[in-house]
Amino acid sequence: MLEWDPEHFTSFEHLCEVTLATIREKTEADRIYLWLSRPQRELFAFDPEHGLVAMVPDHAGRLGLPISFIEQALAKGQLLIELMSDAGGWQESVEAPPTQLRACFPLKRQQGLEGGVYLETRRRLDRLTPRQKQGIQLLMHYLAAELESRMLSNLVTQERSERLTTQDSLARSQALQQSFLDLLQSLHQVGVHLSGCRGESELLHDAVMLARSSLQFDRVAIFLIDAEFTTMQGSWGTNEAGEITDERHFVSPIPAHPVVQEALRRKDYVLVLEDAPLYYEQQEVGRGWNAMVSLWDGDTPIGWIAADNLLQRRPIKTYHGEIFKQFAAMLSQLLIRQRNHAALEQFNRDLEERVAARTRLLAETNEALAQANQALEQANQQLALLSMEDPLTRIANRRQWDLTLAREWEVARRQQGLLAVLMIDVDEFKAYNDHFGHSKGDLCLRQVAQLLQECERRRTNLVARYGGEEFVILLCNPQPGEAEFLCQRIHHQLARLAIPHPASRVKTHLTVSIGFSYRAPDQEMQWEQLIEQADQGLYLAKSAGRACSRGFDPHALPTEHISTA
Repeated sequence: MLEWDPEHFTSFEHLCEVTLATIREKTEADRIYLWLSRPQRELFAFDPEHGLVAMVPDHAGRLGLPISFIEQALAKGQLLIELMSDAGGWQESVEAPPTQLRACFPLKRQQGLEGGVYLETRRRLDRLTPRQKQGIQLLMHYLAAELESRMLSNLVTQERSERLTTQDSLARSQALQQSFLDLLQSLHQVGVHLSGCRGESELLHDAVMLARSSLQFDRVAIFLIDAEFTTMQGSWGTNEAGEITDERHFVSPIPAHPVVQEALRRKDYVLVLEDAPLYYEQQEVGRGWNAMVSLWDGDTPIGWIAADNLLQRRPIKTYHGEIFKQFAAMLSQLLIRQRNHAALEQFNRDLEERVAARTRLLAETNEALAQANQALEQANQQLALLSMEDPLTRIANRRQWDLTLAREWEVARRQQGLLAVLMIDVDEFKAYNDHFGHSKGDLCLRQVAQLLQECERRRTNLVARYGGEEFVILLCNPQPGEAEFLCQRIHHQLARLAIPHPASRVKTHLTVSIGFSYRAPDQEMQWEQLIEQADQGLYLAKSAGRACSRGFDPHALPTEHISTA
């Protein structure tokens, strides 16, 4: 009999071999198997020459194992012994073997463990003494304990591996998320800077400069196309050393290259070519990725932005493409605004010239002079309306907002009054545009503007469109908590309006994020800083998951979390 000492087994297989060999010796078994049903199906055979041999569980029937008999013993959880009607065996015999018994010793059931030892023998196991059965059952208990220990060890190893994998994935995800959030903050600061540019050339120059310094692009160039969609003109770009260059002298037909044509056909799409040749002044200066995204005025392309990684050789990540698209959309809006402003100024000059000419022609009679004055007054009214009203939402535009806030700031400074500003941003508006189209997006902005005006009806206050999907509200001499209450009313009314937004990652209906700030003007502060504080509150609201409101300055008035509907 083999020495059976569970503390000195070298491996699980060694334990099984010694255990099965001991049982085989005690029962004089001809065949003996270890059958496991859980945690996974396994089958082992033991013979003195080869030791423990792993078998395929699905081949149990081919080996002559009575599966139903084994499963019956496991289900009852007790030893089953019966006479075999057919001796069976590993090889055929000319003479019929004497009657044999088969038995199945179930292992003691543990959590997640089920199995047993099946054997065939000529010994009358049904006549074993209780002491003999107890010895075999003790071996079963030790075997079950070792099987459970192996199962638990495997589970611990698997859970540890999964935890390490999850921690590693979480760390990488958090790093990517932080990088994306940092770039979003930089993009916002770029937008604030560019919105203050005066003139198209300054706008394009600073766009190239800030894209390189703040948005992690090595080289950037902006090209504009004419209304006939036939020629392209350079604006500002970068040379092979990354220095900003004036390329307004460059004029050329739009390339018929399929890559350029595809970029100009697809709106809000970043085209990236990996391992592509990079050029400066039609000379190849290196290789890397090259990205293009088009600029649009509504449904009309007006140019494109090109960027590459010639200098730092940084790989392009998915969120870089998103930042690039947002940058292009922002630049498109600012470029259109600059052109509209220039056209408005030219219209004003032309109007003044026409009025002056009409005045000279009609100065001969009072009636002619009256007609000229009336035409001038109407033109001035139209001009004032155009310059003070947002054409899409029919509420105050950015210019009227700046003038009104500057005026009220001085009044509040003289009277030692209080002002409050709410900055409101439509959540996931780009996703709304992508899902429903720009026509639906324009309708959505009009609905939001109307809702804001309905929520704030005081004549002394002002609701305006700040740009894109951003709106602002000015509260003059607000009562304590008035800004918070207005935020709550906006969230509630917007929830009641329930504009569907299936593409939003925030809620199924349209939501907004709101930042607000109270301030009593003083000599040390300019009115622009009140907007910046509200904008920082908006950034906090977005960082908190959007669809909520956050205040900036807790020292002016008590600020509390404003829950959404």
